[in-house]
Amino acid sequence: MTARLPLLAAFAACVALALAACGSDEPEVDTGSEAPAVASGEGGGQDNIRIYMSGMDEFGEVAGLTTSSDDVLELTLALHDDDGAPMTDKTLEVSSLVGNELSDSTLLTNADGQAELRLRPALPGQDTLTITGGGASRQLSVYVADESYGHPLEPMEERAQDLPEVDGAVSWDLISSVETREGASGMLEPLFDDDIRALDGEQVKLQGFMMPLDNSERQRHFLVSRTPPSCFFCLPGGPETVVEVELEEPLAFTFDPILLSGRMRLMENSDMGLFYRLDDAELQQD
Repeated sequence: MTARLPLLAAFAACVALALAACGSDEPEVDTGSEAPAVASGEGGGQDNIRIYMSGMDEFGEVAGLTTSSDDVLELTLALHDDDGAPMTDKTLEVSSLVGNELSDSTLLTNADGQAELRLRPALPGQDTLTITGGGASRQLSVYVADESYGHPLEPMEERAQDLPEVDGAVSWDLISSVETREGASGMLEPLFDDDIRALDGEQVKLQGFMMPLDNSERQRHFLVSRTPPSCFFCLPGGPETVVEVELEEPLAFTFDPILLSGRMRLMENSDMGLFYRLDDAELQQD
């Protein structure tokens, strides 16, 4: 049994809790167009510095972080040369644009070319971490909510990942533009327009980020979100920003964006409070 299973279990539990919170008395609904969630570092060599959640580097690099002001984030910074070899005993300089607390502003890479960083994001709002060292520079956007289980302060257009264009892929702008109303049970109910209803039952492509619902290494039932799943305390937005997925073959969890194909279903009265589901889904090569 690997150490990542408890992490996925905690992640899945928090996603389930966030889904239940979608029916709160004052739900927030964010809509907007795509915008970059990660700013590129100045100069060359930005790909030589990689950022992972500590202990979860096998799931891929972190594209952006959404968290709460009472959390502590643990990150692994990896420094590589142009050939991909780890750079040992190199100094990494780290800074926070708004002055959030760092475990250290100067780190030394180990034999694997890695250094551990802890961030205490006490200041709500947008922050940018800048990491430099070994002739490389990298920036990472961090969005901080003002309380646990709360939605991030920034609107969706500032938190959305700038995913590459894929021919035939469903537009997140379209499905997140759905109007809503509060239902009798307090859950949000979708008011699908004709453009969105045209997707019901259609075979479509969908790209986004995995949010696990099961505490297993490989996921068959999960959510796909427009934004990176780095927040363990809340959904990245309202139910219009995620799609439930039923996969034919289980897929290993990853922080990297994925491309799926399947049959889109609109859900008027989902027990989970969701609006969209992708049935008989399969992983596609982009």
